[in-house]
Amino acid sequence: MIEHRGAYDTISKIYDTFAVTSKSRYVYVYDIENNMARWSKNAVNYFGLPGEFVYKADQVWETHVHPEDRASYREHLLTAFEGNRVSPSFEYRARNKSGEYVACSCRGVVIKDYSGKAAFYACSLINKGIVDNTDPITGLSNHYEMFNYMHRLENTNETYILLLVNVIDFGDINRLYGYMFGNRMLKQMAEWLQNEAGEKGHVYRGEGTILGLCTVGMDLEDVKKLYSRMRMFVRQNIQIGQNRVSAELGGGVIVVDESGTDVHAVYTSAKYALAHSKSEKHGNLIIFHNNELEYNKSTIELVGLVRESVLDHCRGFYLNYQPIISKNDGKLSGAEVLLRWKRDPYGDVSPSEFIPWLEQDSSFYVLGNWILDKAMKDGLEILRDHPGFYLSINLAYVQLERSEFRTTILQLLRRNRYPGTALCIELSNISREINFDYLKSQVIFLKSCGIRIALDVTDFTTLDLATRLPINTIKLAPEITENIGKNPLSRYMTEAITGFAANMNMSVCATGVGNADTEHRLFKYPVDYYQGYYYSRPVGLAEFRRLSLYKSR
Repeated sequence: MIEHRGAYDTISKIYDTFAVTSKSRYVYVYDIENNMARWSKNAVNYFGLPGEFVYKADQVWETHVHPEDRASYREHLLTAFEGNRVSPSFEYRARNKSGEYVACSCRGVVIKDYSGKAAFYACSLINKGIVDNTDPITGLSNHYEMFNYMHRLENTNETYILLLVNVIDFGDINRLYGYMFGNRMLKQMAEWLQNEAGEKGHVYRGEGTILGLCTVGMDLEDVKKLYSRMRMFVRQNIQIGQNRVSAELGGGVIVVDESGTDVHAVYTSAKYALAHSKSEKHGNLIIFHNNELEYNKSTIELVGLVRESVLDHCRGFYLNYQPIISKNDGKLSGAEVLLRWKRDPYGDVSPSEFIPWLEQDSSFYVLGNWILDKAMKDGLEILRDHPGFYLSINLAYVQLERSEFRTTILQLLRRNRYPGTALCIELSNISREINFDYLKSQVIFLKSCGIRIALDVTDFTTLDLATRLPINTIKLAPEITENIGKNPLSRYMTEAITGFAANMNMSVCATGVGNADTEHRLFKYPVDYYQGYYYSRPVGLAEFRRLSLYKSR
């Protein structure tokens, strides 16, 4: 063992960097020169390897590779070690300790020494024969398992309570200390919650850094007391190595005491309560069935139906368009795209009743893509009559933060043959919890596609974003413009914001223009566009094309 000590230490350090494993995902690091590898424990147990550290590693592992796949396996490794491009996900069959061959997907990276020679090969191996619902960081079951458990409770008509918790500034902790630190912190929180819940509840890893507790053995008072203790733990008792971290917790609770409630709507509602706790209540626990939120059981029913509509090819959704008018000539310049939903027995439902909730649900991304696709198709019809026309679409940060967003919007633009220059993306409700650097990179990408960027400004705090993002247009919110004739503060804000925009070479669109007096008062400010009921209410495409504004060119 002494002769391998240096290689042992080196390979251990590299392995620790990559070693986030789960029931179906294994990690190994191969020291090419010393022909030694370190494997994760679950791989050792599953494949029957001689131990975590495997000597003569190439020979040992090749005996596990299916005979028909060995030639391509060797060729793949040789190509990778020579520094040539290989398939990022190479698949082959490997024999487990029971003698069965399972399909595996291998994603590896070659680490070179100072001379450029391949020194180590670090690989993540996914066992496609195992369905894994275990979170590798906390060891908890994930939210899909939580849904399964909630379904079982629903089928037996049991009352249960769902608690979701999350650190308010987890992103700041990751940026300050690193993601490995954040993972260890999350694991400590998960262990604490499991110990406190004991046999009275099941603890899960939700989406992102959310932790969930689903319980039938605790009443609401028990859950409130547990949350108070957890807040204290997160504030005072988290120690990672030499660092003691003090953080603030947010929490949302929902009590499910009626049968027939959609479990996904329950989870979405609990996420909404959690988000409200984090953004508005400074971590105070938000509990449905009290007066802290305007809430009743029909809200969850509504969210469930809206969610069903999204999954059913967005059935029941439709788009309205509100004209945007040029101040210079009073002619049509563009239109804001506004989402609507209609379904019996609710009739037409305002998006304000479900969008804030639905933004917490994974289905919201599907709906956002549908809006973009449908608007582009409609926009092409308008562009035939008004070549300089553009559509303004409100995009939520939950869409922008998805890793596949860039690919999606490029595909939609190309598939619809819609010009990026005829599209404006509106940013609104940007909270302090966002990853600003990531948001900025997304904005820069959109602008590279020719897409304009608008920022909804309601106060001077949101205006601050315009100093840090490459914005084309500032949209004055109705909260400012509607009171411009009555409130001196609205006039001061209008003067300051429009003056700022003019100095920054940004255009200004005044929204909420409801009458001739408001338009007249806004005329003396450097405003470029008007939008509001004075010109037209939001209408469907057919009616939009019948507007007198549309017909006059």
